[in-house]
Amino acid sequence: MKYHIITVILLSIAVIFGSCTGGEDTAPRHSPPDEMNRSNGEHAAHANMEMDSGEPTDESIYNVSSLWHNRHGDSVELRTLRGRVQVVAMVYTHCEHACPRILADMKRIRDQLPAEARSATNFTIISIDPERDTPGRLTEFAIENDLSDDEWTLLNGNQGDVLEIAALLGVKYKRISETDFTHSNMITVLNREGEIVHQREKLQDQPGKIVKIIGQHVSG
Repeated sequence: MKYHIITVILLSIAVIFGSCTGGEDTAPRHSPPDEMNRSNGEHAAHANMEMDSGEPTDESIYNVSSLWHNRHGDSVELRTLRGRVQVVAMVYTHCEHACPRILADMKRIRDQLPAEARSATNFTIISIDPERDTPGRLTEFAIENDLSDDEWTLLNGNQGDVLEIAALLGVKYKRISETDFTHSNMITVLNREGEIVHQREKLQDQPGKIVKIIGQHVSG
């Protein structure tokens, strides 16, 4: 009886081990961030960032493990943004009211940055309407608004991941019709480690303060 129990246990371990290793050929794989950085211009720009080898700090949004899709359809983690100051907004591309103003303000911030600060800063747009803001639509939006790969990152994620990032950034949004959302008009500045250092909550606020804060964190 004793030997029979040992045999059953050994067979069970073999089945479990076989299940864990046998599914590798069919399970979807995601390229490591370093490989993705080499796949296109946007990732190549991120690959040139000066990043520490350690883990993100406790206050960093880069601790989340969710996968996103950029305008090219590549899977990326938020931590690939690490190393540059980030100016982040959560909008949707079909918006006709606040979102164009938010984008215009992000462009004004970019244009007012000195060359050194501008090269160390990235502008990230996260869609709150992932069903319609597919990678293809994000590509169209980037072309329409002249958003280059080396300065602008456009991200699409599933609803749960979008809600998680919105909660981390303090952004509120709600669908009010088939085509429209109500949402916070927030622009967030993250330092190189992905920690929130400033948030602009009102559309009428001037971008000068954000430009100054970016300069401080780039030089620091």
